[in-house]
Amino acid sequence: MRVKNTIFLFVIFIITSCSRYPDNVEHALNQAGDNRSELERVLEHYRKYPADSLKFRAAEFLIANMPGHYSYANPGLLDAYYDEADTVLGRGLGWQEIQQQIEEISGKYAGEVSRTIAHDINIMTSGYLIDNIERAFDAWQNGGWATHVGFTGFCEYILPYKGAELQALDHWREYGRNLFHADLDVLPLFDLYRNSAWWACTSVNKEIIQRLDPQIIPEEMTQIPLGRISTLAQIPYGTCGDFSLLALCVMRSKGIPVAEDFTPQWPFRSLGHSWNVVLANSGKNVVFAGAISNPGEPHKADEKMAKVFRQCYAINPEIVRIQHAEKYVPSTFRNYFIKDVTCEYMEPVDVEIKIPQAFRKTFKYAYLAVFDNQRWVPVHWGKVDGKKVRFEKMGKNVVYLPVYCTEKGVVPFSDPFLLTSMGEIYPIAVDNEHRQTMTVNRKYHVAPRVYEAASRLVGGKLQVASHPDFRDSLTLYRFSEWAVQSGEVMITDTCRYRYWRYYSAPNAYCNMADLYFREKGSDRTIRGRIIGTEGVYNNQTGLYREAVFDGDPLTYFDAPEPDDTWVGMDFGRPVSMNRVLYVFRGDGNCVTPGDTYELLYWAGDDWISFGERLADDIRFVYENVPSKTLYWLRDLTTGKEERPFTYENGKQIWW
Repeated sequence: MRVKNTIFLFVIFIITSCSRYPDNVEHALNQAGDNRSELERVLEHYRKYPADSLKFRAAEFLIANMPGHYSYANPGLLDAYYDEADTVLGRGLGWQEIQQQIEEISGKYAGEVSRTIAHDINIMTSGYLIDNIERAFDAWQNGGWATHVGFTGFCEYILPYKGAELQALDHWREYGRNLFHADLDVLPLFDLYRNSAWWACTSVNKEIIQRLDPQIIPEEMTQIPLGRISTLAQIPYGTCGDFSLLALCVMRSKGIPVAEDFTPQWPFRSLGHSWNVVLANSGKNVVFAGAISNPGEPHKADEKMAKVFRQCYAINPEIVRIQHAEKYVPSTFRNYFIKDVTCEYMEPVDVEIKIPQAFRKTFKYAYLAVFDNQRWVPVHWGKVDGKKVRFEKMGKNVVYLPVYCTEKGVVPFSDPFLLTSMGEIYPIAVDNEHRQTMTVNRKYHVAPRVYEAASRLVGGKLQVASHPDFRDSLTLYRFSEWAVQSGEVMITDTCRYRYWRYYSAPNAYCNMADLYFREKGSDRTIRGRIIGTEGVYNNQTGLYREAVFDGDPLTYFDAPEPDDTWVGMDFGRPVSMNRVLYVFRGDGNCVTPGDTYELLYWAGDDWISFGERLADDIRFVYENVPSKTLYWLRDLTTGKEERPFTYENGKQIWW
């Protein structure tokens, strides 16, 4: 038996010692199939030169982590698409016209190009990989902006042969090195800036902003990503991801250590977001956003996040384990190449959730999800451990839903909860025994963009008169508070007046969106002949005084002058009003008369409808509603922005 064991161990030793490469490299080469010899040429190219041992290690790193990365395998077809896009970009057209034409070109090529997607491990050429390694080392060792970056940092911040999946495998380093060069040749003359990755990054990014002056759009509009850097460097519009990729590749080509971070889903609105970080000489990652903001400048300042990940080149073993353990995995975690960096942005807390008996042996991983306006989106994973699951490093002041992932999507296994600003778990469970009356007037929180316009209401007046020139005007009400949502003016004056108007606050250009005059006695909306200041600011379309009575909260009267402007109605006879409803310039998310709404509440594992109603006012009063849960007011007529809320002390609290 001892002899047999010795022989067995000897055989194992012979097998492992005969392996020419580390296990992870050998594993990648085995997946390369017919392309194995091409990748081995790279390894053997650098094995010959002892002085190039770091380059050999770099080649091992790139090959070992190559499985899972993918690209378009027909560069000629891809170049034809980008070349045609370039002809549109060179015509000096407006960004909207460019966007339309690029979309048309993308649609023409999309079918054929998409069929060429292949794994990099099966198509990578030795020449391309060697050229990338040589240029990356030159940028790192001779660029002057990464003197503080060791080999490990180099492998993630500079070395990768591309910055995103489906990026064109072309000579982007050669192109990017001389693109947006700014004053990098001047910086070394100043002691403070010499070898500073921060200042080099700032210099280059400023030039990107100045050259492109881009229009940021929320979602990718082309069927083929704009993944050729020379094309992306000309586009006057794009997503945050487009410009993050552009900045990353341009910086890396110059030896400036840059990465891309992202949050997969905002916990207070739709979509997620991508941006960049530069590895400063201090060793700290400093946030900036390509073509948007520079290092050290506020970017999405103080906007809460549930999780933050870094897009890496190296494989994350935990993501691999998730995909091997589970048949169905959320889209974010089908990406092997992300790393949790939440702690760089906040002081998160770990969350532990009990698992009901029925689910304990069903899945090995569970997830925490946040709401994206329409559905629950998983943002982090946790490994199931018997009766519980632990989720590490979660952002605070966020409502989460614990879920599993199935073929039908996400399935809740516990009640949603609020992770408070103090890191405490506050369960949100419906109470059907204690019911309440709710007054709701919005379907979405008041976004920051609304506040500037809202201030323009202060100082405005509601006036009446018996003469069309308002020489005998009487002010019934003076607006003294911002209108971050719609409101009403109760009329106590019982006299009748023919002319009614809103007189603008100073320097406000009127900016009233909608007025509804409700007649005393019937409280019905009455209409007359529209009167007021003629014209519109800057000859805009659709923002004349008539917009105040079109029932659309997104249109408003943008008067031609900042002061002494007004809008109202001549009713043809003296009338007495019970109240006047108003909607000031805003986001269109207040309750709008004429739209149909549905109120839902969360109970158990799904949304339950409390019924549909047609709005005849600027608010709804719901009675006998279950308490202590999440609510969701949906506009079934129009609009996309909707958020869940709790109801506390007579107010909607948004999540």
